Amino acid sequence: MTNSFQFMASLALAMGLLVGTADVARADYISIDLSSYVNSDLTTYTGGGSYPQHGGSLTIGDVPFTLATIGPGSDTAVLQSNTAYGAGQVWGFNVDQYGVSSAYTLINTAFGTCGTVVGEVDFVGSSSTYTYTLTEGGNVRDHFSGGFCNSLTSGGATEAFGADRLDMQSIELPASFADQTLEAVYFRSYGQGYNGSPFLAAITLDPVGAVPEPAAWPLALATLIALPLARRRWLKQ
Repeated sequence: MTNSFQFMASLALAMGLLVGTADVARADYISIDLSSYVNSDLTTYTGGGSYPQHGGSLTIGDVPFTLATIGPGSDTAVLQSNTAYGAGQVWGFNVDQYGVSSAYTLINTAFGTCGTVVGEVDFVGSSSTYTYTLTEGGNVRDHFSGGFCNSLTSGGATEAFGADRLDMQSIELPASFADQTLEAVYFRSYGQGYNGSPFLAAITLDPVGAVPEPAAWPLALATLIALPLARRRWLKQ
């Protein structure tokens, strides 16, 4: 009876060690710093008084965002290509974060025409790339509620706040990203001009994966070896 109890206790301890090496605490959200990229004062847009005026933190649901600022008044700023001439443009942001499962963006447009594909957000991992396409009236819409494309049909995009608004896109990355490093994120405007010019206000990443500490692997291996040996000793007694 005593031997049986000792074996079961050893088994429980070994399993606990294995679970302990695999159990990874959830990481905090990570906001990408856009302060060196923003080029347009959001507060001067039509309905600009509806937006946060001086950047800073903004939480939508349980997702935190960081809004950049621009100009002498430190006004809230966004990243947008030249609307008037319809020039396509791309911006890249280095990330270097392992195990990112999803991302959240604040993206709207100016002069949006429903049905127009206006841009994309590219997630470049260490072994694969995922592209999230921005379509007017689907997952992105005009920021101004008084005109242009005001519909939003994608379940992955929700109004963030206000009549003149920022919308949050919830982007689930493929499962493969849980086991690789997200190296960079790219925001691309296709240069549709007056059919829709997307602007980016913020990006937040949700990393849930992590690599176990290197020191944990020898312990896990030793545990796997010890289990059958302990069982054989118990059976002989």
